[in-house]
Amino acid sequence: MHPQLQELHQDHLNLEKVLRLLEKKLTDVRGGEHIDLSVLSEIVDYVQSYPDLVHHKHENVIFMVYLEHPSCKNDLVQRLLEEHTLLRNKTQELRKDIEQWCLDSPMLRERVVDKISDYLNLQWDHLNLEEGSIFTLLNEELTANDWERIEASLSHTADPLFCNLMRKRFEHISDQLCG
Repeated sequence: MHPQLQELHQDHLNLEKVLRLLEKKLTDVRGGEHIDLSVLSEIVDYVQSYPDLVHHKHENVIFMVYLEHPSCKNDLVQRLLEEHTLLRNKTQELRKDIEQWCLDSPMLRERVVDKISDYLNLQWDHLNLEEGSIFTLLNEELTANDWERIEASLSHTADPLFCNLMRKRFEHISDQLCG
């Protein structure tokens, strides 16, 4: 597998850990347990700052090069590009809802629970589609020249949650992932 795809795959593995933590928090809320809302806020902050802005941008660059290939699965790529926009918008909506919840607004707890559940389903479906379909096609069909063009268009940005230079703002997530 090309190193760019390996890096994206690792990003998916990292995001899976965060999504599993979000699932656990969802289960806790549904079970009536009190949860630390700052963890939910950090999860959304992390998704907005890395997967939504950096990871998807990298994928989009790769997808645009792949679209130039005659064998390209155009419908699949267009769907994934649209999902990147949808995911970014859903993450923004979820952030607003969690902020309202943190402020003890009259937002119904069940509404946030439903939105988190829908959000998780969308994220899992997207990850599974990329891992199960597009990455194999990209690895098989993109040429060395394609990868050179792609790499020239990308800047490397380390995942702020999973690199050695972990940002302080994600300490609650890190504590729960490692603890």
